[in-house]
Amino acid sequence: MSVKNLLTPRSSLFSNNEERIEYLEDHLHMHVDPVGSADTAVIAVGSALFGITLIFIIIAWINRDFRPIRAKNLPMVTILFTTGFLWFVGDIPMNGHVLLKGAFSNCKEWNIWVRVLFCFWYTTGLIVRCYALDRVFNQNKPTRGFAYYAPSAVLVLFYLGYSIVTQAISNDKTIGYNSELELCTTTEVYVYVTVGILWVNWLIFTFMIIRLRNIQSTFNEFYESLVILAFGIAAMIKTSVVHFAHPKYPLILGYRVAETIGDAAICNGVILVIIAYPVIRSIYKSKEYERKWLLRLRTDGLQDMYETNMKLRAEVPLQYSRMNGSATNQFEKNIMEGTNDEGDFFNMHAYTEGGQGDTGTTLRADNGAYMASNELHASPRSGRNDMGVDGGSNHLHARFDRHSANSIDTMEETAKVRRIL
Repeated sequence: MSVKNLLTPRSSLFSNNEERIEYLEDHLHMHVDPVGSADTAVIAVGSALFGITLIFIIIAWINRDFRPIRAKNLPMVTILFTTGFLWFVGDIPMNGHVLLKGAFSNCKEWNIWVRVLFCFWYTTGLIVRCYALDRVFNQNKPTRGFAYYAPSAVLVLFYLGYSIVTQAISNDKTIGYNSELELCTTTEVYVYVTVGILWVNWLIFTFMIIRLRNIQSTFNEFYESLVILAFGIAAMIKTSVVHFAHPKYPLILGYRVAETIGDAAICNGVILVIIAYPVIRSIYKSKEYERKWLLRLRTDGLQDMYETNMKLRAEVPLQYSRMNGSATNQFEKNIMEGTNDEGDFFNMHAYTEGGQGDTGTTLRADNGAYMASNELHASPRSGRNDMGVDGGSNHLHARFDRHSANSIDTMEETAKVRRIL
């Protein structure tokens, strides 16, 4: 039963907060914790968490040309931070960390338009990030156009519509303010529907990360997404238990602290899981990490994106030849271990039309031969052609002409067009 149904307002306001607390304890038959220094500490701790995350985001924007950071969809991460912070701001009055007087007494506005709406949009942002990767790597479609923006717009507008409808419904059916008791009162139906919608959002996110589990490793966030999902499920279990088992939780210090700090920690934890490591590596040994990242990009088998999505022909397969003991693999091994000069990678993969290495000519990718003809067409997954000829055959190198693709630079340009980087 909700607080609204348990309490009968007095005919006049309380003369002080102590009198109000005493009245609530007598009628609710429970201990009521007044707002105090512990609540101030909660606000400070939550603000500090968002401050730390903000520092990471600022550094990310400063180093936004660092390709591993660009691959994280920095604008969407910034939207996640903004919506998460506003969700936290809505938690402060609605979880009882301030006295609900003056501007904080507008329970419906604080709950519907700040706390709940931005919580919805935060989870929507996570879904949209996954959907962008799904469009590129599973659907082989670009992250632009009506078909890309429509699902995101539907979710955003649905939650906006839900807020408008909830605002229009009378307070006794949703959420309202009891001025005599200085309490926000909610109905069980409103809580059930709102929490149920949040559960649906996390189920959609779960479905999306299952779809993304096999994408190319450079952009694979499957394990990161599992951590994010664990955060989300923990948050939903916490929220469900607190709201359903303890509907008067804002009056209990332990519950309101757990609810607010839990939400703030999860909001920031999700963002840091996404960007913390590339941001740190943009400061610490950035060139070495970017070189390794580019090498992984080269060897991740993005040929499908080249030929099917971009309608471009890569004259060489993007899978590298895995012949044991080859000079190419030795140089790639050295690059991964950081024992080569930065130019060695490109020089090693430079070929003239005769197939001989030459640093003064246009770079050619010694990445295993790729035949563009109908008779010999290399598999983007295996690096072998349909007739069983190994893609690393040296005699096919002479087929490369001046239009051959640079396996890293062209890939990067393609990724830019696809709005991945």
